[in-house]
Amino acid sequence: MKRRCGLTVRIFLRAVGLRAAMPVLILAAVSCGRTSELGRRATVGVAFAFDEQIGWLHGPCLAISNPNLARGTPVALVITGDPQQVQRARIKEHTDSPKTCQALSQGRATVNAKLGMSFYALEAASVGSTDMGFGIVAPPANPTVVNGLARVDLDQDGHSEVFSSCATSEGIKFAVWTEKAYQGEPRWSKYYYLDYDTKPTCP
Repeated sequence: MKRRCGLTVRIFLRAVGLRAAMPVLILAAVSCGRTSELGRRATVGVAFAFDEQIGWLHGPCLAISNPNLARGTPVALVITGDPQQVQRARIKEHTDSPKTCQALSQGRATVNAKLGMSFYALEAASVGSTDMGFGIVAPPANPTVVNGLARVDLDQDGHSEVFSSCATSEGIKFAVWTEKAYQGEPRWSKYYYLDYDTKPTCP
């Protein structure tokens, strides 16, 4: 962009002369500077597709709105609890088996297997069958646990994302927030239907 602005200015100078062009040159310099600044800001952040790169998990099974994850794709796991835990895993294979994914068992599958949701078995030996949490596909940085909570700047904008889960009357609501849970609008949220009554804990 700077090169293009410079070329335009040189052509203009040749056409009208320096003195007559001075007011226009000042305006052009300001415009080029703004364009350059906008370009610089655009490169600061990272394009992170929250819907396609975050899913929820129950045991070593990831539910996510992405049908195109290849075997071996790295996944950072945030296991909910107090404290939260961070683990690493990889995509093993696409699955529709209730033996592999508890979310697809009888009574749950109808709600959880909504249009657009895909389920993947994970290669993550340390994930227990009762563990629940989040899977972050190919994260730009790995989450770290600070004061019991996992944090990571997913879109590299200088503000960390944090993770929350809470119970509704029949399931679990997972959400990702900026800096602090339950303040403002979540960056990402999904619901896991359990098919039995639970005591609500969501704020």
